[in-house]
Amino acid sequence: MMRSNPVRAARLLLGLGALLLCASSLSVSAAEEPAERAPISSTIAMIGAGNMGQALGNLWAAAGYHVIFATRHPEELDAVVERAGHGAEAASVAEAIEQAGIIALAVPYGAEPGIAKAHGAAMRGKVLVDVNNAFERRDGEVAKKAEAVGEAVYSARLFEGTRFVRAFNLKGASSFPKPQDVESADYEVPYTVNDESVRHIAEALIHDAGGTPVYEGGLENAREY
Repeated sequence: MMRSNPVRAARLLLGLGALLLCASSLSVSAAEEPAERAPISSTIAMIGAGNMGQALGNLWAAAGYHVIFATRHPEELDAVVERAGHGAEAASVAEAIEQAGIIALAVPYGAEPGIAKAHGAAMRGKVLVDVNNAFERRDGEVAKKAEAVGEAVYSARLFEGTRFVRAFNLKGASSFPKPQDVESADYEVPYTVNDESVRHIAEALIHDAGGTPVYEGGLENAREY
């Protein structure tokens, strides 16, 4: 079966998200917003520009979202931005979070506590999609702590006040479709949330990356994957 147009799905997300996200930080007037760029409530701050960040960021940019790739050295991301196209940009982590209504974390899991300490307050009230997995050999004590309570639960506690989504962590970066192949993609994406109202946003993001959403309930259920 042919998928519905992903750009249309992204625009539907925008309309719903604008009603739910904080207007003071996530919306701008039509007069202020350039015609060629999606309004700020559909802006995604992609924190991390490695293989996973690029795989998802490129798909979402092609689907009509305004994607901002964010690292400690955004000046090194020219090639990443060029590959993504569709108005994608690079910025510092703080700048990207400030502009975005949706934040995606695609970094080594051990970096999460530091990001939360530095930027957690600015993320409050925003949608946070965490695609990371903890590995003790790489992430050390952070991984042990996360595995003790469940990675999704641990991360949501770090980023208190966010509308938290755990998704995409079962797929390797190389297994995502290319933007031109989204229409024919066929894979399932289990996801969990800490806020039922964020489900339509999570499902739109999954759909626009070529996946089929599989809702697994609250974050405690993410321990299974």
